Amino acid sequence: MSRVNFALLLLILIPVLHRDLAAQSTVKGDKQRTATVSGQVTLNGEPLGGVTVRLFPYRMAASGDPRSPLQAVTDEHGSYRITGIIAGTYQVGILPNEFLITGGLPSDLQTKMVSVLEGEKVERLDLILKRGGVITGRVTDSSGRPLVRQAIELTRIGDDGKPQPQPFNHPGVKMTDEQGVYRIIRVPDGRYLVSAGITQATRMGTPISRDVYYPQTFHPNVSDPSQARAVEVSEGAETSGVDILIAEARKTFDIKGRVVRAETGDPAEGIEIFYGLQREGGGVVGPRSRGARSNSEGEFLFQGLLPGKYVIYPQIGGEREYFSEPVICEITDGAIDGVEVKLQRGSSISGTIVIEGANDPAVMAKLSQVSIACFSKKRQSVILPREGSRINADGSFRIPGLRPDRIYFALGGDPKAGGFAIKRIELNGERAQDGIEIGPGENLSNVRVIVGHGNLTLRGEVKVIGGSLPPHIGIYVNLNRLNESESGSTLGAFVDARGQFMFQNLIPGDYEVRLIGNNFQPGEPRDKSLSKLIYNTRQKISIGAKSQPTVTLVVDLGQKESN
Repeated sequence: MSRVNFALLLLILIPVLHRDLAAQSTVKGDKQRTATVSGQVTLNGEPLGGVTVRLFPYRMAASGDPRSPLQAVTDEHGSYRITGIIAGTYQVGILPNEFLITGGLPSDLQTKMVSVLEGEKVERLDLILKRGGVITGRVTDSSGRPLVRQAIELTRIGDDGKPQPQPFNHPGVKMTDEQGVYRIIRVPDGRYLVSAGITQATRMGTPISRDVYYPQTFHPNVSDPSQARAVEVSEGAETSGVDILIAEARKTFDIKGRVVRAETGDPAEGIEIFYGLQREGGGVVGPRSRGARSNSEGEFLFQGLLPGKYVIYPQIGGEREYFSEPVICEITDGAIDGVEVKLQRGSSISGTIVIEGANDPAVMAKLSQVSIACFSKKRQSVILPREGSRINADGSFRIPGLRPDRIYFALGGDPKAGGFAIKRIELNGERAQDGIEIGPGENLSNVRVIVGHGNLTLRGEVKVIGGSLPPHIGIYVNLNRLNESESGSTLGAFVDARGQFMFQNLIPGDYEVRLIGNNFQPGEPRDKSLSKLIYNTRQKISIGAKSQPTVTLVVDLGQKESN
């Protein structure tokens, strides 16, 4: 399995494995020096006073960071200064919300990124604003009745004239009101397709009637995007009358089934069952459904589903003793009954977490904020989400419900616990070089997971010479720990508005820093030689308590080979 796929697998298993978050715990007795960020805000080349510049800890929602964003209001010269900033990576936002920040991430024109070190003074983080456009219209059915709470989606048209594969990532919920009217503000200038109604992707997170739904329809009244009428959005201008007529509602369907114990066929009560859309080629797409809990007869019911192919599965992991094969079913033009989810009693692994070289009680206490999980590196037709198992205060753990396989370990949990990373695994006092093999019904004990804990920081910079990157190409930085049998997940960081990046909460050791090129405009043809040049830009570096160097990675476009 490739390293990229391996990292994706870990993201599915434990969504919060990243440790490059802004929230950073301080060690008892140390007082962290805060940073400042300052600059000027301009609009049409002139200073803009009275606007609010805000800093949000990056991945605030994922980390559960309770802090409010830090902010400052610009003076008559457009100048601002934000103080009291804890070291980390932040997104920059602006209020009022009629403005867009130009530059920053090509995939999100509303924000820029900035990474700050402890006590750093970031100056000249200047923000160039422009006014966003507005799109407004009304959604009705064939009788002229307003359609309430219909999701509105914008699909940007690329420079090649084709709709982009991913919808325009506009912030906030876009729904019609009681009169069927919608109004979307802060839209970057460009050409868009505007649609209303439900798609398979939006269905997963949008409440709809259990009986009917309105299918995705593009302005003015077509289901085929190639027949849709494009909408032109200009800077600061309002485009009105973008009405959508949805001809008819369509019927939704149900999936009904039972959960049983595989060994006996007896019904299993109180098991939480989910469904998700099946991705072409395997896997589960997007967010999962709300859970349905099986009754005393093992029965469960999902209502209000659209035609499509679904994966039905129970919640696994945590303290659950079972595993299950996913059940795949397809709705075409009728309800589905008789789905059977079979629970199989799994194997288990128990042992102890040992922090290498740590005798600080404060560090030991953080173990209870961390979880541990097992995963397989084998290619699977469907990869299901799996909860981690808790680690007790004394470092002991037990992971039940495992399927027979060669398994590997990963840590997750509260990122504010700091940087825990697995260094090696021992079974019965001997080092396990390549995971641990576990058989059917086996209960392995005497497993020791040796981890390191650190709060080191790696700061770096990306320089592009010999030309400029295309505007739709962005650079992402990956960090891998070297010379460890249990290297853990690949850490990732964005390159900020100054070309800088930062990784926090690292343990001492040898690492490799590597660049990844991201195409933020999927309609553009892929430049294979540019992707190869960026991917081959890497550097090995050693990080220790007394050595936290800054790394510079240079992308020389003059070295790009012809496609």
